[in-house]
Amino acid sequence: MMSSRTRGAPRSLFADDGSPVRYLDRSACEALFARIAGFARGGGETGVSIESRWTGNLRWALNRPTTAGDTTEHIVRIIRSINGAIGQVETNKLDDASLRLSIAAAERIAQFYSENPDAWPLPGPQRYPAVHVWSEATYALDAAARSRAAEALVEPAAHAGLLSAGYVEVAAHARAVLDTNGLAAYGVGTHAEFSVTVRDTAGTASGWAGTDDHDWTRIDVTALAARAQEKCVASRDPRAIEPGRYTVILEPQAVHELLVYAIYVLDRFQAEQTRTVYTKRPGYSRIGERVFDERITISTDPSDPVCGYLPFDAGGYPYRAVTWVEHGVLKELAYDRRYALSQLGHDIPLPNPFAYRVAGGPTSIEEMIATTERGLLVTRLSDVHVIDWLTLLCSGVTRDGVWLIERGKITRPVKNLRFTDSPMFAFSNVAQVGAVARVHAPFPVMVPAIKVRDFNFTSLADAV
Repeated sequence: MMSSRTRGAPRSLFADDGSPVRYLDRSACEALFARIAGFARGGGETGVSIESRWTGNLRWALNRPTTAGDTTEHIVRIIRSINGAIGQVETNKLDDASLRLSIAAAERIAQFYSENPDAWPLPGPQRYPAVHVWSEATYALDAAARSRAAEALVEPAAHAGLLSAGYVEVAAHARAVLDTNGLAAYGVGTHAEFSVTVRDTAGTASGWAGTDDHDWTRIDVTALAARAQEKCVASRDPRAIEPGRYTVILEPQAVHELLVYAIYVLDRFQAEQTRTVYTKRPGYSRIGERVFDERITISTDPSDPVCGYLPFDAGGYPYRAVTWVEHGVLKELAYDRRYALSQLGHDIPLPNPFAYRVAGGPTSIEEMIATTERGLLVTRLSDVHVIDWLTLLCSGVTRDGVWLIERGKITRPVKNLRFTDSPMFAFSNVAQVGAVARVHAPFPVMVPAIKVRDFNFTSLADAV
């Protein structure tokens, strides 16, 4: 469990000047829970899940800032369990009157459900791995510092006659889960993200770069801005090529934007009781079977020093280190507490945090290009959506830089293409794997560049 004794962490619901605090510390969450539990009527158990977040952001376009702001939000989910009947209500109002109304509403909801004396109780105490996801540098990046950073990043593009647009966000996030059975989980972490797009004034060339981290100082914004500008210049005057199947080098961002759909469906109950890409036959999953190329290993670990995360979910259940796929073989699928109790004989779930790491390989992107007779280099994918959840067949378009490779060299930029393919097929047809990099995502992700064969492009795309 993480400590709330962090320099700069607020100590109460309100700062000394009466303004709202950025996020709720441990003592504030415990006091809030005590107030809510004190309003409960009718016996039973009471639980709360608190998500408290401060976010500061800055956006710019056409080389000028457009929006900036700081927001703070506290969301409380109240759970009332009365003889096995559950009622839940969410609120962002923390005054006594609102909390009384919310817990009364949860109790009324519980009355609509049949009592179940055999239902399991709320979780109670849990054990969590130690994680380190707080950065004072991120927390201290105020509006003035964000503005100065953006000005420095815009200047090179403006000097080159190009147009820069980007987004900077920093945040501090606290999560607390407490119940009357003794569960008292609290964790706090920071988050920073940066992305930038550079385009030419004709609107025909575009470059992008971005990433995120809990520590702002680990994001090299100058290098990312330079990379986006280089890609913009290199993508000028693209030419159309014939759609079809190509050997494709997917940069790390593009790998994530396709592979993430295979992460979303890592669920044992769904695989066994309905049908997903991880279903073998009704009632059985594909655990133990090969689902990707043998060079693909996918894991997650809240204690990961580069892409760690808070060690428990919104229900207070612990995340733990797990290997989902090992050398292409499906090793594990996530499951909830109900599944654990009914199928596994214990009440310890295996939640999916959606944060993940894919093992890297020895090949640089330059080497991938040099060993490609004919293919494409893709910066990232956009507007990706699933056409068929049973096969994870997806469609989307390339964005912000695509180049034709011929006889081991990049020969020219090409116009964007629409693809129709599945991550299950693409990452079972791997030619080479590169070094891992942190990518831009809603959760911590580290993936390598991957060269795949026979990636399916179905048409040209009217995109930049």
